[in-house]
Amino acid sequence: MNRESVGAVRSEELNKPGRLAGFLAGGLRPAALFLGAYFLLSIAVRLMLPNALTLDEAEQALFSQYWFAGYGPQPPFYNWVQNAFVSVIGISLFSLTLPKFLMLLLCYVFFGMAAREVDARPAFAAMAMLSLLTLPQLSYMPQQDLTHTVAVLMATSLFLYGLLRTLVRADWQGYLIIGVAIGIGMISKYNFGLLPASALIAVCCDREWRARLFDLRALLTAIISLAIVLPHALWLLGNLDLATSGTIGKMVEANAPHGVARIARALGSLVLACLAFGALTVIIFAVAFKKDFRRSLTAGDRWTRLLGLMMAVCLLGVLLVILFTGTTKITERWLDPYLLPLPLYLLLKLERAGIDTTLHLKRLVPVFIVIMAVTSVPLAGKTFTGGLTGAYTRINYPLASVAEALKAEGRPAVIVAAGMHLAGNMRLQFPDVPVVNSEQPIAGFPAPNAMKGPVLAIWADSGRAAGPLPIDLSSVDTLGLTASPAKSLSLPYYYGDGKMQLNLGYLWLR
Repeated sequence: MNRESVGAVRSEELNKPGRLAGFLAGGLRPAALFLGAYFLLSIAVRLMLPNALTLDEAEQALFSQYWFAGYGPQPPFYNWVQNAFVSVIGISLFSLTLPKFLMLLLCYVFFGMAAREVDARPAFAAMAMLSLLTLPQLSYMPQQDLTHTVAVLMATSLFLYGLLRTLVRADWQGYLIIGVAIGIGMISKYNFGLLPASALIAVCCDREWRARLFDLRALLTAIISLAIVLPHALWLLGNLDLATSGTIGKMVEANAPHGVARIARALGSLVLACLAFGALTVIIFAVAFKKDFRRSLTAGDRWTRLLGLMMAVCLLGVLLVILFTGTTKITERWLDPYLLPLPLYLLLKLERAGIDTTLHLKRLVPVFIVIMAVTSVPLAGKTFTGGLTGAYTRINYPLASVAEALKAEGRPAVIVAAGMHLAGNMRLQFPDVPVVNSEQPIAGFPAPNAMKGPVLAIWADSGRAAGPLPIDLSSVDTLGLTASPAKSLSLPYYYGDGKMQLNLGYLWLR
């Protein structure tokens, strides 16, 4: 039997009705339905946990009270999307969870659409989509606590789709998509900017594709991206320190060495970040394709050169950041827009080595299912076993019970909470009450007509000795209210051992 006959038999086997692999081989729609079910399960798992928020969720809950062109160290795209959901369906754990998993699903779908541009076989697009599950940043981490990172991943996939579409057929829609993707990416994470720059360099290296850069429709890309970025860019001009201080602080470790030692540490951090991002994908492909995978490493064509050069240029950009700044720490999260093309790059190299990757879909489906199952467990597992392990998550905080105890004393007109996490949770528990973060009050919020008593002030109580209150109440000084004596509230953690308690201090101003 010749190779074509064997391939036909194996394709027929793969597509036998009733087999999950056969269903997924149908392409984008079946794969999207399969992944959609996974993300619905993820939402359900999150909703079955206690009604307390992680740090990123709390930030989104707090910021959903107002629309600004900028909110701090992170660009505002995810905040805008989150605020739109809250405006429509109200503040709740569901409205805080839904946008993240919708964006994540779109990331997978756009990635599949990008793959379809270079290989029209439906099963190849499905394979590319599902291969994203092998990237922990696309499977495990979003189940924990990500927001802005998910937005930049979606923008990256959309950019790849627009780029590959434009290189294949150069229609105005492709230029439009690239413009939208660049705009969204730049107001999702600032490090996204290296991606279109790397694509520009990679396209310039191909004589035929170079003409796409001088097409008049490229102006559409520039206009659309600028229109999307402009509101935040204007805000950024007057708030540059606020926007960059947090990111720079995370990239520079305390007591870090200087000179060559600093650069060596940063380069080691970059290597570890690359391994953390893509090692699992490489290992899974190497095991699944065996000798064919090793053979594919030397295969390629213009598409693999494009994707490979884009990733290389982005990493070179990171190296320049390391050399010319005080950077000492690079995490895999910051490499998301740069290394996201890795699964498609590896699949295309396998194809160019003569391996029909779609015939391995049946073999890889169990791997994908195991990844989906494993990534759905840790957050719930850590929460439910907190009492056994002594390792409590923020979701174990009994903040719903705290709210019930406080509501028994009265209804506040305004809440002042110490810290982002506590303030965001108060916003969730008191959805109709303006909440102020005492550590980062917002000028003009609440509106003057909403500023009235009684005011509830609340903070984390560490058993301090008598002294000044550990909360800044200057944001409500103009109301001229009188503070009641401070009280303490202690409640056991959800799913705890009954001994560990959350201790809060609070008072009323009337």
